[in-house]
Amino acid sequence: MGNEILQMLQQVEKLKNIDEKELIDAFERGITSAAKKVYGVKPEIRVEFGEELKFFWKKTVVEKASNDFTEISLSAAKELKNDAVLGDIIEVLFYPKEFGRIAAQTTKQVITQKIREVEKEQIFLETKNKEGEIVTGTVHTIERGDVIVDLGAVEGVLKVREQVAHEKYRIGDRIRALALKVTRGKEGAIMELSRTHPNFIKRVFAQEVTEVDQGTVEIKYIAREPGVKTKVVVATNDSHIDPVGACIGVKGSRIQTIIRELHGEKVDVVLYDEDIKKYLQSAIAPIEIKDIYIDQENHYTIIAVPDEQFSQVIGKNGINMRLVAKITKWKVSVLRLSEFTKEKIEEMKGNFKDQVAYDLFKLGDDIPVKLLKELKKTGIKNLKDFVHAGTPDIINVLGCDEEAAEKLKEKAQALIEKEEQGE
Repeated sequence: MGNEILQMLQQVEKLKNIDEKELIDAFERGITSAAKKVYGVKPEIRVEFGEELKFFWKKTVVEKASNDFTEISLSAAKELKNDAVLGDIIEVLFYPKEFGRIAAQTTKQVITQKIREVEKEQIFLETKNKEGEIVTGTVHTIERGDVIVDLGAVEGVLKVREQVAHEKYRIGDRIRALALKVTRGKEGAIMELSRTHPNFIKRVFAQEVTEVDQGTVEIKYIAREPGVKTKVVVATNDSHIDPVGACIGVKGSRIQTIIRELHGEKVDVVLYDEDIKKYLQSAIAPIEIKDIYIDQENHYTIIAVPDEQFSQVIGKNGINMRLVAKITKWKVSVLRLSEFTKEKIEEMKGNFKDQVAYDLFKLGDDIPVKLLKELKKTGIKNLKDFVHAGTPDIINVLGCDEEAAEKLKEKAQALIEKEEQGE
């Protein structure tokens, strides 16, 4: 049994890259467990590896042994160790061949279990290193909208919230996604996937655009409405490189590959510039900004565009300008060129100042941001609207009682008065 087990352990260590000490520990547990089954006691066993496998059973030195499995007589101990005394622990060499089938079976089970544990941990660590990268797999099953992806050694999960709304999957489909997070599951590592995360766009660009992958072109910002439109802001410190052109590719080859990966989603590549006018011009290209008002201090701007292109600049449901606001971090208003008059600009400036001064989000200490956004959807856009809103309307959105709603109104009124007094 010894040589057979020794060969098995050496082979496993070589093939599975498992630390020798871990194997020895597992093997010792197996032998101990087998001994308990055979002899009814749980001994302390040490395994020594060399040219042959040796097993040492720890026994306590007593005057006369009453249990041969846990004790050794003083006279027998002195044959092994001349200076042995009562109470010493002596390691006695023994051969577990007498364990027979039970010992071999138990030991094999323990070692096999250890191999599985180590393999799982190795797979987990290897998979963990892929976080933030794009992985490719095959759709295995679909459970309650979540797509389960076969990634080979591990399983991936593309949850509903990480899916692009119009993308549909069938069993057997190939799928590429961002490895968002890797966690431990009962059966091993589980990789959470995403096709909506901004870093998915960044990794797709890195795969298709050499300059992005090498770092000569930097992606500064990404704003995205998954499945509809994405704006990617790029820059470079190399005067010999056109960062937008590098991302577009010859005759649009690179950007078309990216668009196909995104299943037809529109992608705008925007050149970053410290000058807000130049930055905005790139953000709404190819439409030209005809005039502009800039409030540098408050990061507010009003741009004028050709009348016939106004709708195009705004985008369907305002999506284009929402993305522009996200990548510039500015509040941007758009006017038709025919409306870009001094009077209209003053009116909009006043509205913006009111919006800032009476910002509904000043109630953020008392109302969660999510509910403040819900209030805005109902038309309650600032503190003044909140004060004049019907109490039932506020209760309906916030889910509070009448007393709480009235107290919130009082606080909103106090904030308004504080602003108007210039405090």
